[in-house]
Amino acid sequence: NSIYCDDGITSCGAVTVLGGAVENLNNVSADTQLYKYDSGKVFVWSDAAATITLPDSGAGDMVGWTAKFVSGAVQGTGQKVVTADTSNEDLIGVITAADNDDSNATKAWPSVQATGNASVNFNSVAQGHPGSYVILTNIAADVWHVEGMAVQSGGSEATPFATS
Repeated sequence: NSIYCDDGITSCGAVTVLGGAVENLNNVSADTQLYKYDSGKVFVWSDAAATITLPDSGAGDMVGWTAKFVSGAVQGTGQKVVTADTSNEDLIGVITAADNDDSNATKAWPSVQATGNASVNFNSVAQGHPGSYVILTNIAADVWHVEGMAVQSGGSEATPFATS
């Protein structure tokens, strides 16, 4: 129809649009530091133990930064996502859990600013089986919102949150 997205464009050839979209998936098998450009990605632990460190949000320039963290096919023994500044940054929100060996009983693991929680850990079946996940979004300087789902079992289920 001779309508273009810019006045400097006067014609163009055939336009092909690729169908579908995929997540920007990143396998994590070693300790990993994240940066501003990692926002929007999905991180999957492909190793039993690796710490993923969030970018520091203290300056207030990370508001809107978000990522998803998934416990992959290997049971976690030290899978952790942690704030860059565990003394000042807080996780607030809730992780909902289903207990797969107790008639799928559900639990909610809350984290409020007063608790000083700075990490999410999938270190055993008590904290989260493979497939458990969290989404972290920076909502203010030193404040991260967390939402997620954990599949737990073992009889002594525990919060995935920790202060360090």
